[in-house]
Amino acid sequence: MAGILPPTAKINVAYRQSIYQAGSVVSQIGHYPKGIPRHLNKSILVMLSAYNPGGRLKPLGWNMRMMQKLEQYLYHYEYFTGTGSLKEISEPLFMVNIPVSKAILLARKFRQNAIVVIRSQRRSALVFLA
Repeated sequence: MAGILPPTAKINVAYRQSIYQAGSVVSQIGHYPKGIPRHLNKSILVMLSAYNPGGRLKPLGWNMRMMQKLEQYLYHYEYFTGTGSLKEISEPLFMVNIPVSKAILLARKFRQNAIVVIRSQRRSALVFLA
């Protein structure tokens, strides 16, 4: 898919070192998530964004408009706002109670490189889309 790049070793490490937080949930790739609300214990949660498509920096206003557009697609689903952070860098994201297949379609629509899949009592997983 145009705009989605295969992950480099550096990008892979950055995703894995990032801390993902939305609502009461906090996790890192390969770690068990903390703070999943009881009513979502059996759900599959996906963290996705519309920021900086394909890992390419975009102006703040552009990124904010894309996040608003992504949020319009989420009105059918329960979702929470959050961030993905690595050191001093942070980007907004949504954590959505959505089937992974639908999350992948949305992430591809917004030219994202990856999503984070979170389940109670399972390690958080990174799914690259390239």
